[in-house]
Amino acid sequence: HAIAATTVFVAAFAVRWWLRQGLVLGDDPQEYALLLHILTNGPMFSDQLHLRWGGWILNHLAFWLFGVSESAFLAPTAIATSSFGVLAYALFVRWRYGRWRAFLGGLLVALAPFEVMIGSLRANDSYLELAMGAGFAALVLLEAHPIWQGIVLALCLWFGFYVKLWVVYALPALGLYYLAGRRWRALAAFTLASGLVHGATCLYWQAKLGTPIPFISTHAVNYVPRDQLWDLFFKYPHLMFKGSFEFGTTLWGWVPHVLVALLLAKLAALAVRSRPEWLRFDRADGLLLAFWGSFFLLLEFFPNGFKLDAYYTVPRIFRYLAPISFPIALHSAKLVLDVTRARIGRVAPALVTSAVVVPVLVLYGAQCVEATGPSLIYRRNLLAVLHDVRAAKPPKLLAESVLASYFRDLYFDADDEDIEVVINHNEHQAAEYERWLHEHEAALPDGTLLVTGLASFVHYGAHLDGYRLEWFKAPLSPEWKLVREYGLLSYLPRPERARIWRYERPPSARAAMPPDPREDLSSLAGLDDPEALFAGGMARYEKNDYPGARIYFRKLLGVRHPEAENAAFFYAASFCRTG
Repeated sequence: HAIAATTVFVAAFAVRWWLRQGLVLGDDPQEYALLLHILTNGPMFSDQLHLRWGGWILNHLAFWLFGVSESAFLAPTAIATSSFGVLAYALFVRWRYGRWRAFLGGLLVALAPFEVMIGSLRANDSYLELAMGAGFAALVLLEAHPIWQGIVLALCLWFGFYVKLWVVYALPALGLYYLAGRRWRALAAFTLASGLVHGATCLYWQAKLGTPIPFISTHAVNYVPRDQLWDLFFKYPHLMFKGSFEFGTTLWGWVPHVLVALLLAKLAALAVRSRPEWLRFDRADGLLLAFWGSFFLLLEFFPNGFKLDAYYTVPRIFRYLAPISFPIALHSAKLVLDVTRARIGRVAPALVTSAVVVPVLVLYGAQCVEATGPSLIYRRNLLAVLHDVRAAKPPKLLAESVLASYFRDLYFDADDEDIEVVINHNEHQAAEYERWLHEHEAALPDGTLLVTGLASFVHYGAHLDGYRLEWFKAPLSPEWKLVREYGLLSYLPRPERARIWRYERPPSARAAMPPDPREDLSSLAGLDDPEALFAGGMARYEKNDYPGARIYFRKLLGVRHPEAENAAFFYAASFCRTG
């Protein structure tokens, strides 16, 4: 069992790491900034994202242990979703499917396309899925120990509650499970344990913030007019059965199709007395159907925001389906394994099982590549651009604002790469970047690199932002020389290639340029006191005289001083890198 479970986990993690998509969600800039703030200053409990500590605690631990990096940002979700295959293996063993079938069933869950897709990026919904999946596994595996079952389940749902309030959607099915089975000891243990952990947490919030339920009061929802409800209710089914609205690629693959087809066959067979074993609707089918079915109905139809005067909902985006992904993938895998129980002459059961499951695994693998396809195109170009920028060591780098911030704060090493990165905080769409570039390019130093085509996040439609030449009204000026052209970003509404350009003035224009005042340190001749230099730089910085401040800070960095690692030198170095 240990070897089989480990193999399932390693296979799941290897596929997620091979297909990792990077920072491609529209929420990633906010989530990454949140983690940096918590890592350096601690949580700010006046913000609801900070209060929902279940959504960041594992990433915070990864940053604390391994440092800030893209890998530490992505690893916790990859590990969490890789564990679902192990849970599936344990559940199939408990349901008496045998070791070989259980192993293949674990792989079916581990390689379900949506599981791989959501596990190869960073979405906090994966942590809600982890709470739900671990809770369901505890429900089944600890049925013989009702006290422990109630305690573990209470802890799982408590953790999930501080990821997202949707964890309460599991309570109706759980209540039915307790009442229908008359499991009073388990119900009492769950109720008491939930009361203790939630009560203690509410007391903590009351003492610290003055309210026992702080993040319920601020819940971002939108009002939906009645005439738009029909289209709204079709969005989640579309994402599951057809795929992405943006790219037309699959997200779930054939998992929901397999589930519906085989489940309908089982339900239809209930009317037949002498039905074969593989069509028998058993207790595990009932548990899974109640779990994901009730959760989906509430997720789909119950209004958000704790208001019932009209219909309110959060945006219907694909990652919000993560909580039902594990039970659906598990149920689909179970139904496929049930098919392998069909008797085909004298063929060995193991051969029948392999003949049924292996083609499904191959299909799922191909659909995993398709589901992650747009992000993989983006990441392949991003890594190539990053490599070439590092090798070129330009004096200044221009890129779309979020991408530029990732370059500066995540990918570049401040000790090795002294590249000034320009971050445009007030520009968003391509037309705004084009206007900014025309207004400022005359002041750019020779050798400045410009990244075009490649912008920030892939999902949620930031396809018109940044230096998108396909949306520029005019071509770049002749001073921009093409350095390298990369792969086609085919997922864009107007596909274009990622490119790097170098700014090079003609010799005549270069000779006519006045000297850059930021490099003229002659006005500070004879001033070598570090404290005076720092004070002078700060005085000009506070008056928004950045070129004047830069002179003082550059001079400060050149002064020999026994305390060259103090805050003043660190601040000066940071300012001269970022402007």
